[in-house]
Amino acid sequence: MGVDLGYKRSLLAVCAGAFALFPALSFGAAVAAPEGPAAAHHPVVAIIDSGIARTPEIGNALVAEYDMAVKPGRPAFHPRYDHGTMVATILLREARQPIDIVSFRIDDLEGCPQGSHPPCQRDVGPIVDAIRKATELGVSVINISLNLKEDPRVVDAVHDAAKHGVTVVLAAGNEGLDRPGNLGLARAGFPNTVLVGALDAYGQPWKGTNRPEASENGYRYVWQLGVEVPTELADGSQVVATGTSFAAPIETARLVSGSKRT
Repeated sequence: MGVDLGYKRSLLAVCAGAFALFPALSFGAAVAAPEGPAAAHHPVVAIIDSGIARTPEIGNALVAEYDMAVKPGRPAFHPRYDHGTMVATILLREARQPIDIVSFRIDDLEGCPQGSHPPCQRDVGPIVDAIRKATELGVSVINISLNLKEDPRVVDAVHDAAKHGVTVVLAAGNEGLDRPGNLGLARAGFPNTVLVGALDAYGQPWKGTNRPEASENGYRYVWQLGVEVPTELADGSQVVATGTSFAAPIETARLVSGSKRT
């Protein structure tokens, strides 16, 4: 499993190191993990990705991180890859109200096969466990900016999350196809799942986005900005990012903020 990043550094890079604002508390594979919605003061979003750095901008909005791929877990908030931090930054910038983020780190300890883009995970088990743990915690939305295998275990986990009232936001994929990726997952959780395609700054579909089928049946598909979206890397460097991975958190922000799609 790989993810197309399509991001590039801006000419102006502002650097800041990632740091932790409170001590890590172990709870199995979790760090400072909330015990459920009653523990949260704001809507809670689960981001299943490469892990998230607690940059100054993200700060205390990042309330916990679970390492689902390695036990005992790797040091919290110190990801190997930037992807999750980029997704979380976009989410927070787009949200119209304070939110809390729980990070579910699923990247393979061995990294990616040659030619694949991180984060990668050969085993669907950590992804399934992440979806089920997020559901157990009672998060409002699960953001999955990944192109997942449509393994029955993943499909069942998404179905169960949706059945419990959790909205699952899925990137539509970056192959430029007339059929979205993650389609089986979207159908399994319908109507509480949504696929997100990428638009350019002029409101036109990006050439690399996977589009909805001609006859959209049994799933929801929406469009959000996904070309040169401003965000930051784990070290605080300012970049712009392109891909459905970065359109998805904009839709997630819209959902938790209860705003209308523009």
